[in-house]
Amino acid sequence: MVLMLAAFGISTAYGMLLLLPLYVQDLGGNEADFGIVLSSAAVTAVLSLAALTRFPEALRPDWVLALAIILFGVGSAATSLATEGWEPLVGVGVLLGTAWAVVYTVAPMVISAMVTDSGRTTYFGYLTGSEQLGIGAGPVLAGILVHTSLRFSGTFVVAGLICAAAAAGTVVVGILTPDARGPRASATSDETMPGLLESTRTILRSQAGAWLSIIVLFACLFTAMTQFQTTFASAQDLNYSIFYVTYTIAVIFVRFAVAPWTARFDAPLVIAVSISVMGLAVASFLVVGANPVAYAAASAVMGLGYGLALPAVQAQAVNTSAEAVRPRVLPIAGLVFMAAILAFPLAVGWMVVNFGYWLLFTVLVAFAVIQAGMSWGQVARADRSRAPSQAR
Repeated sequence: MVLMLAAFGISTAYGMLLLLPLYVQDLGGNEADFGIVLSSAAVTAVLSLAALTRFPEALRPDWVLALAIILFGVGSAATSLATEGWEPLVGVGVLLGTAWAVVYTVAPMVISAMVTDSGRTTYFGYLTGSEQLGIGAGPVLAGILVHTSLRFSGTFVVAGLICAAAAAGTVVVGILTPDARGPRASATSDETMPGLLESTRTILRSQAGAWLSIIVLFACLFTAMTQFQTTFASAQDLNYSIFYVTYTIAVIFVRFAVAPWTARFDAPLVIAVSISVMGLAVASFLVVGANPVAYAAASAVMGLGYGLALPAVQAQAVNTSAEAVRPRVLPIAGLVFMAAILAFPLAVGWMVVNFGYWLLFTVLVAFAVIQAGMSWGQVARADRSRAPSQAR
């Protein structure tokens, strides 16, 4: 429970920082400038996650998580120091992006060390639910605070204080939880697991490579829709809280209520249908105009498709990989996911400033079409593989 509260806390702080593009505009910048701020962490985040993937048991994950939360809190508070222009936010962006990438990757590792094999899926669901709830609540809370005397600067300091509380909770978890690593855990892991480059080559050459490609496109969709939603809503004369509330409710609902029901169907079919629905929802953002009802409907349907498809794709990436490299699949998936989340905003900012949001959503629809095509291709492949056995 303490760890879930800590996950909710850091995710709430992350959600509050989703107002950063509005702050960049307030400091005289635009969406392209915010893209630079957000993408400034791409290299450091990838290097950090590569180190975690290469040496997954070198340090206790709960201490790594606490440190990452503290660094995110420092970055949140430091954001308030930029008062004369947006350029100093580039340095802050490096800290924020790198810290969040580590938090996103290490939190499941902390949970995994605390539970049994039979309970791991359930507790992963609790963790992702806590994170998604925080990401949805953060922008709403920040939207309230920025209209008080706190303004943007004070709101980001509050986010830093929330991180301090989350870090304290994580430290408590570390103190109360025994070290799950054996005395030679790190050495044994390094000796028996294939190297990172070898594992990556093996995974990419297998069927899992296609699922990882779909995960990368999911990351592009997620970062564009969440990080730039405040400025899109402002341009459409809409309230961005509508998106974050309806999207979050839809994701949580579909993961806890719908996902267990879909387990009776083939995973590739569930993924293909979900992505197809998600693509239609993304396309509808092109025509929502200033209608809040249409905006809420598009946000909710997108959340349903995305929320159901992404965990299933991650599971397929593991299930279709070779046994020897399976321990590497999820860390590599996390690495490519975060790399796309941090790098794609450069392109998003350029598109929005030079052509407007219509081009961005056109590109996102094209990505969804590619994802759907690849997923329906996997469905056809599964049908072909079953046909010979049924004939016999």
